[in-house]
Amino acid sequence: MIAALIERIVGARLVIGLLLAAAVFASVNAIRTAPLDAIPDISDPQVIVYAKWPRSPQLLESEVTEPVIKALIGSPEIRSIRATSHMGYSFIYVIARSTAQRAAVRQLVTDRLNAIRQQLPADATVSVGPNASGIGWIYEYALIDNEKLRDPRELRLLNDNQIKPALQTLPGIAEVASVGGLEKQYQLKVFPPLLADAGLSLRQVVDALRSALDEAGGRTIEVTNRDY
Repeated sequence: MIAALIERIVGARLVIGLLLAAAVFASVNAIRTAPLDAIPDISDPQVIVYAKWPRSPQLLESEVTEPVIKALIGSPEIRSIRATSHMGYSFIYVIARSTAQRAAVRQLVTDRLNAIRQQLPADATVSVGPNASGIGWIYEYALIDNEKLRDPRELRLLNDNQIKPALQTLPGIAEVASVGGLEKQYQLKVFPPLLADAGLSLRQVVDALRSALDEAGGRTIEVTNRDY
């Protein structure tokens, strides 16, 4: 059988030569045109949930991390769930079964978080991370004011309001993360002796401040052919 196969190959030398030349040409063309990655992404297809709550790791684990995990367990698109809790923040890694299911898992995670949001602490921040892998950090830049005309707060505002939005519109950019600088914030300093003189408790001050900063949407209500 092998001898007969060799005889047929020898008899069709021209055809074999043409096929070999076509294979070599296709290989060279594939090497020239194939996209190459210096650092291939071999990480698991995952969706990261970031929870921030200024509490101890044990309390954060029981009040935030565990309810989120319980809401996600049992989904057929999810292969496994990993989580870690630290002082004030936690990470939940949702591993998809395949890369093709990452978008579906991301939408599932978003829907489940919206469904259980009322069960989580009101002052806890739970968000879904960017659609990127752990090795997606490709570039780092810094804003330096050599003339010393701007403070760190102004540099942070310049980056967040002008540079960051422009970079996020570029194709292939999943997220631009800001590190450093000073974020604009308002601080309320409370002096217990003054509260005691005014007859107020700290809880009353916190509730008044929270109610003053709350926002609620409005809509039109039609009653007896009138809009209110």
